[in-house]
Amino acid sequence: PFHVEAVPDAPSRMILNGNEAFALGALAGGCRFVATYPMTPGSPVLHWFAARADEYGAVIKHTESEIGAINMAIGAGFQGARAMCPTSGGGFSLMVEALGLAGITEVPVVIYNAQRPGPATGLPTRTEQADMLFMMHASQGEFPRFLLAPGTIEDAFRVGWQAFNLADRYQTPTLVMSDHYLAASYRTVEADALDFDAVEIDRGALLTEDDLDDLEEPYQRYKVTESGVSPRATPGHPNAIWVSTANEHDEFGAVSEDAQNRIAQADKRMRKKEGMRQEVESAGWSPALYGPEEAEVTFVCWGSTYGPLREAVERLNAEEAGRANMLHFTALHPFPTEAKPALKRAKRTIVVEGNVTGQLETLIRARTGLSVDGSIRKYDGRAFSPEYIVADPAVADLFEEV
Repeated sequence: PFHVEAVPDAPSRMILNGNEAFALGALAGGCRFVATYPMTPGSPVLHWFAARADEYGAVIKHTESEIGAINMAIGAGFQGARAMCPTSGGGFSLMVEALGLAGITEVPVVIYNAQRPGPATGLPTRTEQADMLFMMHASQGEFPRFLLAPGTIEDAFRVGWQAFNLADRYQTPTLVMSDHYLAASYRTVEADALDFDAVEIDRGALLTEDDLDDLEEPYQRYKVTESGVSPRATPGHPNAIWVSTANEHDEFGAVSEDAQNRIAQADKRMRKKEGMRQEVESAGWSPALYGPEEAEVTFVCWGSTYGPLREAVERLNAEEAGRANMLHFTALHPFPTEAKPALKRAKRTIVVEGNVTGQLETLIRARTGLSVDGSIRKYDGRAFSPEYIVADPAVADLFEEV
């Protein structure tokens, strides 16, 4: 019974959700290998790529298990493909041992975790932000990794292509955390909101055929360097033949249990962290402040809490100007160096996050030594709303103190 006329001269718009925005960014960034065992709410990324595989020359693998998926992705990354595994928390749990394989063999790979409430099957069609500290420390031993949590459709697209550059530049896994709320929520955006002009593909210290043709010394895949990043070749060139193993190894890749070699290789891998920290800032992932700088209360959040919290801040400031602002984290590891001065400038702080234990609070204390003044936590499987945030007693208590 309804007929809606098109709006004359309407701007061109896109309607897409976080999964689609991330997948689109990954494709634009050169991802051409996707392997996973489907697990909602991450599996729509697999479906998105599968529908476009022939058109863009991508290889898509629906594997027998998550263990098979990450091992295939590591193999593809080892060969030089930009490879990814989309999953959720339970699937990532099964990938953890192989994540260490990527760490010690220094293979770039991207893992996308669209979180849902656990433990175990938990609430499989609901949302939560409870995997952060697990992903930050997952796998045995120590090795560097990036951990990014997009907060908006635009963020998801940008993280989609930047994740592969980061993995390639530092030859290490990049872990991306979404959640059911962002992954499945549709939004209309202007056509130019996703900045394709900004997309660049940087393969880092990847040796070309010409580089390898000119190589005069024996190739050292794990050469000890000041930056921690070693010149990388893909298999197949006669001047670049090396051993690759899950064991500790020397510069040529041969298994070694020598103590001094172990120290040299462990230090080499961890030296990447200094460059990675600078990368977080130069890529624009320092904590973003929204609202008046001199607000009485600063809300702190990460990931998809951005949307409802931003509206809550707008409502509070509509009641009384200058009441609130918000500090949003996208980069969680390496932890941004700008976070501590930004938090110290805040008069009063409330952390808003979707888990029981206050994982961002824990991270802030660990990295800065600062404690927050209050928290709002939600773990019933439902997304935050502006009304829920504004009505929380912690908000009223802090404003009463003011």
